[in-house]
Amino acid sequence: MKKTLIKWIVVCTLVIGALFALRYLSHEGEFEKYSHVTIGKESLKEGKAVYLGYQFRWEGMGNPRLQKVEFIKSDGTIVAKDDDQMQIKPYITKMDFGAYYEEDVIKEGIVNKLLPIKGFKPDDSFSLVLRVEPYEHEWDSDIKTVRITYKKFGQTQYQNISFDDGIISDE
Repeated sequence: MKKTLIKWIVVCTLVIGALFALRYLSHEGEFEKYSHVTIGKESLKEGKAVYLGYQFRWEGMGNPRLQKVEFIKSDGTIVAKDDDQMQIKPYITKMDFGAYYEEDVIKEGIVNKLLPIKGFKPDDSFSLVLRVEPYEHEWDSDIKTVRITYKKFGQTQYQNISFDDGIISDE
């Protein structure tokens, strides 16, 4: 009787320990942004779409699989697909990326190197490229946070990354 009880205690302890280890490993790691670009308000007043690139790196255990990227304005609202002021479409590329007008991205063939967000597995550094198309010339709220939703070890997680400087500068 005592041996059976001891076996069950050991088994339960191992199972609980394994669950805690899995939980720790699945939440270990974060995305780190190490470059930032902005575009001047005057450039956006032309009404042309621009592409802005931000360098990221995954720091941690495992390889996450990206699900989606959301953009949170300084007023706390999320930029919707049918936003009145701007449309932002995110892409991924493995190359360094700065700021380009859309016609340059197309002319230089860079557009062919842009990948969709969903399903991308970063193994090193990558660029989050935003295609920003302004609809209005007056912006009342800039992007202050980017929320990256990803899966790691089968668990969906998200990380908010600060964009303190926003994507639009006064220049």
